[in-house]
Amino acid sequence: MIVVSGVLYYCLYESTALPLVLLIFPLVLYDRSFMFPMFLTITLCQGAFNTAQVSGAGPTQDASYAETYAIMAVTPMLLYDLLTQKSKMIPFRFVLFYIIFVLFVIQGAFIYYQHPENYQGLAVVSAKFTPIIHSITKAIKICFYVFYLKVLINYPVSQNVKTLEITRRFMPFVIIVIAANLLINGRVQNGAGYTGSLQLGDAHHGSFTSQLCSIGIYLYITIFSRKVNLITRLFALSALVGIGTTIMLMGSRNGLLSFFILFCLGLYVNLKGRRIDFQVIILIAAFVAGVATILVSLNSPTVQRAIYMTEVESGGDRVYYWEAGAKAIQKFPIFGLGGDESASQGAVARYAPAVVEDKVMHNTYLEVAVEYGLFALIFYLALVFFVLKWGYRLFKFALQKQTVLLAAPAVSYLILMIAAMFISDIWDTAIWYNMSLVFALSIQLLYYRYISKPKVDTFSSLQQQLAQGHAT
Repeated sequence: MIVVSGVLYYCLYESTALPLVLLIFPLVLYDRSFMFPMFLTITLCQGAFNTAQVSGAGPTQDASYAETYAIMAVTPMLLYDLLTQKSKMIPFRFVLFYIIFVLFVIQGAFIYYQHPENYQGLAVVSAKFTPIIHSITKAIKICFYVFYLKVLINYPVSQNVKTLEITRRFMPFVIIVIAANLLINGRVQNGAGYTGSLQLGDAHHGSFTSQLCSIGIYLYITIFSRKVNLITRLFALSALVGIGTTIMLMGSRNGLLSFFILFCLGLYVNLKGRRIDFQVIILIAAFVAGVATILVSLNSPTVQRAIYMTEVESGGDRVYYWEAGAKAIQKFPIFGLGGDESASQGAVARYAPAVVEDKVMHNTYLEVAVEYGLFALIFYLALVFFVLKWGYRLFKFALQKQTVLLAAPAVSYLILMIAAMFISDIWDTAIWYNMSLVFALSIQLLYYRYISKPKVDTFSSLQQQLAQGHAT
């Protein structure tokens, strides 16, 4: 963990992901349980590793290829695991969502070029063909996520539980380093209604802070765990303070909301089933800590910006992005404008006021509709609710078995999908990794139990009741 912390700090300081990518190979070779936390770490930080490349008048972000290289590093090991173990099939109802997603990606690539306005204003002519590369990359990654899920369900349950345990131990070392690097090397930025915020490279503060909060659930589990010593609890508590400090310094309203959700869910998950006196003491302590945090943070860039955007800007430019997205959907409801960020930016450029900067929708669900159409939005919502359904079942199972760690991926996914209402994160890979773990644990622990339950024929039961009533 100390090595990981040192390498991560060096990568953030030097704006390079290479040492961290090189480290993932021996770690995963040593123990596959390191794969999930390393993926989350690289996904979280890759926006801070180097400045985003701009492929046109509206920047299509290729902030870092760190995660792609990491996937290339671990894929041979996963393939070896799959070939040397007894292969289990993924239930088709899970695979179906991935297949349909690939079809929408292909459709989005074709539709993009049916709207020349998407690329005619690009400053770089070659950027016209960038969406093709992006679509191929997206399709390949979806295939990898299916492959990753298949490997996970072929591991023993104990291996996947160990992955969660390693993640729990892993995250404080990552978060404290990120917070320290922000304080020492953060780029100062001033904006409307706030001054002195700190940024990490080109990391988008809304997405970055929501991902931080999504892994914060592991800190809560450590703090309330019966099996860790006081020093470990204090270390996890320090990391939790680091998340709060990072959010307050980055000027992210979305991060503030995500932190509040984390605060509530973290307490609920860990207090459920505990003694009433313990619950009362912790709730009082949490209330005092919350009030103290609010008082200390009143002059922070995040609170300043939230107040300014609410009272002066009536919500800020997000309102204009959403209005532009709604107009685009009204005009192109079936297939949308095409599956690339530049299509969403083009919609903002055409339908938002001229003074508004051309950016994406700042709402994942709206962006799905704008880029892929309303049918794609219905599918995407179905996928989200499908994951949440199995996540909730896993959540209940974890609380019943008093194994809170099993609930962590579902809580992380929920935080990310709530945050997705205010940022554009269709392809946020942290969402996909947590989804894979929710599916894998659900398939291993719950799926066959649910499908083996006898189904009730409601119509026949009603007929029997009516017949019994008539006989009576």
